[in-house]
Amino acid sequence: MNYENTLNTILVRHGETEGNRKGIVQGQTDTPLTKEGVASTLRKADKLKNFTFNAVYCSDLSRATATMKLLEARDPKLPKARFNSDLREIDFGTYAGRAKNEIINIIKHHKTNPELSYPEGECGNDLIQRVRNFFSHCLRIHKGETILVVSHYGIMETAARQYAGIQINEPVTIGRDDVWRLKFSDDKSARLEVL
Repeated sequence: MNYENTLNTILVRHGETEGNRKGIVQGQTDTPLTKEGVASTLRKADKLKNFTFNAVYCSDLSRATATMKLLEARDPKLPKARFNSDLREIDFGTYAGRAKNEIINIIKHHKTNPELSYPEGECGNDLIQRVRNFFSHCLRIHKGETILVVSHYGIMETAARQYAGIQINEPVTIGRDDVWRLKFSDDKSARLEVL
């Protein structure tokens, strides 16, 4: 595999929200960032200082856009963010707003059966297709470039599974201060590194 002149993607999850703090499944509904969410975003911004980005993409959900604004305030030289609905979290439908610990087994079942839709929401295959569409676009137009992507757990987890070979039975953990790098090879697989 050749990693020269390929896409280098830096991924940042939105800062902690009130919903995250309370253990609520949010999906495509939003709650504001907490003070810790703001603080962790600023710590992540410090990890981005050594990169020069050719493009910046961000989910259009407000918790991601609030995170993006904090990153831009810390580094005004960032390219203007392009907001993209493909980077939204999965739509949990009627399960949005419920306590995660009450429905964790339902979520796990849906992850291992991506053809199943959440009531009035999406199925895992919808999320996978959105992630593939986004990265196919980026691999085409950003060859040899470094891009920043601000999104959600589900997007990052799906990208790791689709491109870095992380299996469905392997847990994916994203720490509050984690910044990920997905370095694509010429065969469109990627190496995942936590910065």
